[in-house]
Amino acid sequence: MSALRELPPDQEVKPSHWSRFRLVPLLVLFLGAAVALVGGYVWQAAHPYGVAIPEPTAAPGEPLPDACTPEFHRDGAADPWGTDPAAAEAVFQQHAAELDGYFVEGRDGHLLLGEPHSQNISQALGRFQATDDHVAAWNAYLSNTRAALEADGRELLVVVAPAKWETVPEALPAWTEGLLGPTVLDGLLAAHPELPIVDVRAAMEAADDEHALYSPLNSHWTDYGAWVAFDALAGCMREVSPAFADVEAPAITDVTLEPDHSEYGAAGWTGEPGRDWTVPTYGEPASAMEASLADGSTQQLDTTAQLDMLQLPATTRTADASTDHTALVLRDSTGNGLGPSLHATFAETMQVVHSLDRPDLMPDAPALAAEIDADVVLLVLTERYLALVPGVGPVP
Repeated sequence: MSALRELPPDQEVKPSHWSRFRLVPLLVLFLGAAVALVGGYVWQAAHPYGVAIPEPTAAPGEPLPDACTPEFHRDGAADPWGTDPAAAEAVFQQHAAELDGYFVEGRDGHLLLGEPHSQNISQALGRFQATDDHVAAWNAYLSNTRAALEADGRELLVVVAPAKWETVPEALPAWTEGLLGPTVLDGLLAAHPELPIVDVRAAMEAADDEHALYSPLNSHWTDYGAWVAFDALAGCMREVSPAFADVEAPAITDVTLEPDHSEYGAAGWTGEPGRDWTVPTYGEPASAMEASLADGSTQQLDTTAQLDMLQLPATTRTADASTDHTALVLRDSTGNGLGPSLHATFAETMQVVHSLDRPDLMPDAPALAAEIDADVVLLVLTERYLALVPGVGPVP
């Protein structure tokens, strides 16, 4: 016989009316998770880069004078990605596998950085275009920085160092013929012509007719190319403010050739560099300069010295510079070549890495400018870095 038996009705344990509320915490948890999930989708849709894009905090600034942004049209550029994107994409995909390495072989011995470098070839062709959020991020970063600097009486000027494919499109592979469309820089200038971007492309394309500004084995401008860019910047500065009426590029008398500075040897290129690196000959002897470098050392150099990006942050002081102005320069490696012009022109510079690819390290430009009482802040960036989103960095 079973030891279990039913209880008498008067001893039966009846469920409490409150027991049903035991499910309330679970229900609340479930509803909270559902709300969070929906909210996450909504937030992600509004913040596709994973962070909120900052809003401009001030009214748009005044556009730079026309001399700072002369009209530029890249040779062979049309709009295939706008008129027939499917056909353009089909051609691109036929060669996509060739573009995944460190470098891509172009025409006339030119090598170009491959797609892993901020989608370099896609940017060259106009295949990669900035989204509205991407453009808004650049507008907010530059506008907010400019407003903060102008409140202290300082100027912000942005120099986008043109990629080789801007002024030397014939360096691209032959299959790219007919595929050149507007670039990210074109789109940014069209969307926000009021931004303080100094467009040096037209000046560099014109100067390239006489001496090459880019060499076959390097993505950076040559020493002469950097001088041409600074000459265009100086002309813009004179138009921006009477205070910069004395800013001029150091005079040069000649351009000579040196062996190319190959940046592809470590990536497997085994050829022999030609004498393709153009170097200006300066009309005046170099001046003495004191440079304080990132390693804590202070060195006595001359103004023709180039400071490598790895030596930054650095400050320079030139006793007999051509002006008494002070410049804060936010830059990457493309700014190395500007050294001789910067050092000869400005009595003092502070040069720091812009770190657009590392948002957590991006410098506080207004604070640094105040620290050295800079007259002008120069943001100098390689053109392919326009694929980065300020405050976010690289995006898929």
